[in-house]
Amino acid sequence: MVVPASVDPRGPHATFEFSTPEYRLTARGVAHVVAPEAWDGSSVASAVESLLTHTGHDGPVVGCIPFDTGRPAVLYIPEEVTWRQAAGAGHAGEGVAPTAAQGTGPSTSLELPDSPGYREAVARAVERIDTGDLEKVVLARTAVLEADEDFDIDRLVADLGAANPHAYVYRTDLGTTGDSGCGEETLVGASPELVLRSRRGAVTSFPLAGSVPRDRENPARDRELTQGLLNSPKDRAEHAHVVRQVGEVFHRYAENVVVPDVPSVVSTPVILHLGSRITGRLPHAGSPGAFMKMLYDLHPTPAVCGWPTATAREVIAELEDFDRGMYSGLVGWVDAEGNAEWALSLRGGVVSGSRAQLFAGAGIVAESVPEDEHRETATKFATFARVLQNQQRHPVTV
Repeated sequence: MVVPASVDPRGPHATFEFSTPEYRLTARGVAHVVAPEAWDGSSVASAVESLLTHTGHDGPVVGCIPFDTGRPAVLYIPEEVTWRQAAGAGHAGEGVAPTAAQGTGPSTSLELPDSPGYREAVARAVERIDTGDLEKVVLARTAVLEADEDFDIDRLVADLGAANPHAYVYRTDLGTTGDSGCGEETLVGASPELVLRSRRGAVTSFPLAGSVPRDRENPARDRELTQGLLNSPKDRAEHAHVVRQVGEVFHRYAENVVVPDVPSVVSTPVILHLGSRITGRLPHAGSPGAFMKMLYDLHPTPAVCGWPTATAREVIAELEDFDRGMYSGLVGWVDAEGNAEWALSLRGGVVSGSRAQLFAGAGIVAESVPEDEHRETATKFATFARVLQNQQRHPVTV
C-alpha cells in the first residue's frame, strides 16, 4: 500500500465515513485539500487552521494520517457533510464499551496464513529488548485475501458497524495508488482505540495496550482471562509505556490533566485490552491548529510503535517486511471550532476490487512468546476477516 500525495481534488465521489456509538459522519466530494509546506505537526496544524479560517467552510477537515507522520496524509474539506445521531448514543468519546459487542461469526471458517517469519521477527525483537536497546516494540504482519467478486464497501462498513457497535468504524477512499497496480483503494476498519478527542477544549485519549484473546464460549473462563490480564506484570508493563508517553504529551499541551493510576479492562468481540482514560483541557480551546499540533505530537504512541519511539521505529523498519502505509495511522476529523475526534486505523485493511489486505500487530516486550504473539495477531485479523468472508458466496482465499 502506497500513501498518495493527496486526495484528487477533482474526485466528486470521494467518500469518508466515521461512526462512533454517539454519531455517524458521512462526507462526500473534495472541496479543498490540505497541502502543508511540509509534513510535520506544525506545518499541518498551520495548513488546517488556515484552510478552515480562509475558505469560508466550517469544515470539518476529514481524512487519515499515516503511521509515518513524515509522509503525506490524506486531509481535505469535503463538498457535502452529513451528521446523524446513532441509536443508543451515550458513551462515545471513551472510545470503547464496558461490555462486549455481539457480532455475527463468519458463514464459513477462514484459515488465515501461518507466518514463521513473524515468529522469527518476534524472537529477534525480544533479543533486542534483552540487550537493553529498547523496552517495547509493536510488530505487525499482513495477509492478502482474494475473493470471487468485488467487495461492496458500503456493505462492509455496515457489517462492521453491526458486529462492532462500540467501535470507531471508518472508511476513507484513498484514490488510485500508482505503484500498487490495484486501482482504487479504500481504507476500512473498526477500531477500538481513541487517540484524541476534543469537545470545546476538553481533550480525551483512551490508549489500549496489553491484551489477550477472549473465550466467549465460556463466560467463566472469560472472567478468568479478564482478571488475569489485570494482574499480568507483562501486560501492565506494556500498558504503562503507553500511558506514560500519552500523559507526558497531555502535560505539555493541556491543563487539569488526569492520568489514572491503574487501567481498566476493555472488551471487544474478539479480544480483551487494558485501557486508561486520560483527560485534560486545552488552554486554546476552539483552535483546530492547536489540536492538530497535539495530535501529531501524540502519534505514534507506544501502543502502535514502541518505547523509546525512535529505536522502536528503527526495529520496525528492520523486522517488518511490508509498508504500513495508513495501517496504525490516524483517521478522523477536526472542525473550525477545534472540536475533533481521531482513532487509530486498526482492525481493518485496504480494499481494492476483489482484493483485501489485512493488518494486525502485537506489542513485544521482554516476556513475549513468539507463538502467543502470532496467535494474538490472528485473533485481531478476525474483526475484518469475518465481514469480508460473510460478503462472499464462496470462501475468500489467502
